[in-house]
Amino acid sequence: MYLSTSLGQPQAQTDCSGWESDPQSFAKVIAEHHIRTELGLPLSPIGGPEQVTKTAWRVRFPINKIVYVTLAKVPDFVVAARWYPKPAGKSRFYTYSCAPGGKPVFTERQKP
Repeated sequence: MYLSTSLGQPQAQTDCSGWESDPQSFAKVIAEHHIRTELGLPLSPIGGPEQVTKTAWRVRFPINKIVYVTLAKVPDFVVAARWYPKPAGKSRFYTYSCAPGGKPVFTERQKP
């Protein structure tokens, strides 16, 4: 008997336009991902992200960490970097998709 399965097939992705239309919330989840992958710490921001320019956001974390997020290249990719403490961390570039539940999934990519 043969059963068709989706094993080995790419997982379904959903539309990320909800995140893209709410840059403050999007910057928050990007910064949380960045701090978790860079430092290995599951930290939550202190307060809301602060808009610095039309496409850049500053996100403050406990233990005196600040991450800047740039959304200038959405929907192609986003950029995050630890800005404080000095010396600043390197910029990391992420492509993204959204899982069926709507949660964004980030994948680090090379600098364009």
